[in-house]
Amino acid sequence: MNQHKATIHDVARIAGVSRATVSRYLNGRKWVSQEAAANIKTAIEQTGYVANSHARALVTGRAGSVAFLLGEPQKLLFEDPNFAALLRAVADELGKKGVSFILMTTDNQDEARRNLAYLQAGHVDGVIQVAWHKDSSEMLNGLVEAGIPTVIAEQPSDETLPVGYVHVEDYGGARKACEYLHERGAKHIAMIAGPAGPSGTRDRVHGFLDTIATFTDDSGNADARIVHGDYSVDSGETAMNQLLDSDPAIDGVFVSSDAMAVGAIKALRARGLTVPDDVQIIGFDDSSAATLADPALTTIRQPFAAIGKHLVDLLMRLINGEQPVGVTLPTELVVRNSTH
Repeated sequence: MNQHKATIHDVARIAGVSRATVSRYLNGRKWVSQEAAANIKTAIEQTGYVANSHARALVTGRAGSVAFLLGEPQKLLFEDPNFAALLRAVADELGKKGVSFILMTTDNQDEARRNLAYLQAGHVDGVIQVAWHKDSSEMLNGLVEAGIPTVIAEQPSDETLPVGYVHVEDYGGARKACEYLHERGAKHIAMIAGPAGPSGTRDRVHGFLDTIATFTDDSGNADARIVHGDYSVDSGETAMNQLLDSDPAIDGVFVSSDAMAVGAIKALRARGLTVPDDVQIIGFDDSSAATLADPALTTIRQPFAAIGKHLVDLLMRLINGEQPVGVTLPTELVVRNSTH
């Protein structure tokens, strides 16, 4: 037996208002009194009415969805816990606002071009771009040229671009890590940095260099104590071996991700060195890798829930015609067993 599907007529009849008033309520509640809005809300709940999103898009000119664009292969959603944590935070915030999202990943240049063409065709109202490993300027410029509201999860290298952004205090986080290692007795501090290019990597490297320059016995040849990885466990292991080959006296390492810190511990253990007795390690992120590591990692916490909330809030403001702004969030040192 066919069940009657509630229509806008049913909602208007039960609420005691016109169809036009219901339509205005559904499309942003402009020029709808509080009493009428309350009656319409009750009528929708009673009838189980679901607005036709396609019809609404024709009226409002909006798709009702945004894209979460990861400028990396899909496998990193499973290999790098940071991406999963940020995706979950963004999805939660969008859900609270009744906005759907499309997950898009980029494995190569052809896929990047297809993604850009899809986004430029108007299938979404805005884009949250996350690309921590690769240069994302081509995609970002394409989004800006198309007039698509965009926020990114790092500070843009070109601050004249009309995009919103959210990032953490990378420079300050690096300083906290290096100062703590020094306070806990480390004399020869090295760094495993992320991929060269993104602002987060640059700021953390600068924080490392500026901090160890203040340590009398760690002031010489600082650049030689930095090796770059790609945020994977394997790259952390490789980088740690490179550092030890160049300077066996290293007794403290600031690592730009928890995953790479796990790899660094693996390399140390293979050489018969213990953490933290021989070498102290501090990671960055406070991801699940930090608590699962052996020993559990002292790390710099990124507030992923807050990052996701600000990314969504900034994007919604852009979609509604406001000007783009940037937000910088603080980091926090979390002490566990990989330091004294």
